[in-house]
Formats: sequence, C-alpha cells, structure tokens
Amino acid sequence: MFAELIDKIIDEYKTDPRNKIFINEDVLLASAKEETGVDISVDQLRSAIKNFLSGEMEEDDYSIYDGAIYACAVASNNCFGNPEEHEDDDDYSVDYEIDWIENDDSSFCAEIRPA
Repeated sequence: MFAELIDKIIDEYKTDPRNKIFINEDVLLASAKEETGVDISVDQLRSAIKNFLSGEMEEDDYSIYDGAIYACAVASNNCFGNPEEHEDDDDYSVDYEIDWIENDDSSFCAEIRPA
C-alpha cells in the first residue's frame, strides 16, 4: 500500500515539478506501518508528530515518527534528487526540510522542500 501511495506522489511531481511536495496523513501512516511492522493508529501517528513538535517525545514515538518520515525521504530522493545516478550508493540521500501542517480536523500533512 505504501509503495502505491508514494509512487503516485512521485509521478505527480514528475508530471508537474515544483519546489515542494505535500505528503498527506494517509501516506505518512502507511509509511509508519510498513517501517515499524506494527498496526499503528492515526491517533498514535498524530501523537508522535505532536510530541516531536513539542520536543516531548516518548519512547514509542521515535519509531512511529521515523517510520512516518521515511515517506518524506523517499519522496525527496526521487523528486529532488537523481537516484538513478546513485543506484550503487546505499547511503544516497537528498537533504530536505519538513514543515508540519496541522489541519482543522487535527490531521497532519508534511510539506517537504529541498534543503
């Protein structure tokens, strides 16, 4: 599920390149679930992001947050970088910045820009 969601974002970007990408909560949640191997709830994801923003992360928050921002790294590498040129480099990564947007319904969206 995550691969399909992130591929859609990457394809949309390549069709219409711009200076930032938005990763919605569905993609962040799918990424966190895939990376942790745990069935994470949307409330757990929101809590981890809120705790990150406040600087008060708890032990369980780290893996959830890291799993969620994996989507940001994949999108950044494929949209702002050139992964084809670095196929043999397992450490290839594009520097990026995340701004968290909290919507009126308490959902989160990651706004990603190259650093």
